[in-house]
Amino acid sequence: MSKTSIFTGENVSLEEMMAAREQRSFRQLSLFKKYPDTNLLSVTMNIPGAIKTSPKLKQVFEEMVDQIEVSLADQEILFKHYLPLKTGSEYYLLTTLSAQDLKKRMINLETENSLGRLFDLDVLWLNRGKMEAISRQDLGLAARKCYVCADNAKSCGRSRKHSVEEMQAVISQIITSNKEKEEE
Repeated sequence: MSKTSIFTGENVSLEEMMAAREQRSFRQLSLFKKYPDTNLLSVTMNIPGAIKTSPKLKQVFEEMVDQIEVSLADQEILFKHYLPLKTGSEYYLLTTLSAQDLKKRMINLETENSLGRLFDLDVLWLNRGKMEAISRQDLGLAARKCYVCADNAKSCGRSRKHSVEEMQAVISQIITSNKEKEEE
């Protein structure tokens, strides 16, 4: 599977990405208004570059959603919704599982599944009416590592240490390697 077969699709502008981020925040707050005593899992992919979705990326996203649902099969799920957007797929799930336990399960998925590195599995909760996220560090774990060099992912992202092409090549390799493991 080539990089070009993974990163084929419609380009997304910076303005579209900013609007999508704002809409995501609005959706999250709306869900908390409707289900105030729950914790929210908000799932997106970490895809650099102007193309945020493609048939292959959508397939990978849907596979992760399936794994999330399996990992939470023993929990009460009050709401779930999948949005296949041009700006990247989004998935929302509300549960009464504690935010800390939900985050621990999502960290397990991120680490046990080679595709987990490609996802943001954000756990949000309401604290005195304000939406807050639980981080890996809140649970005493190290920050996520960069796809390319294994340094702190946020530091690499902020400094733009790696080119989009370099990151896309690594993402393609992760997806291809995972596919090959499934076929064994």
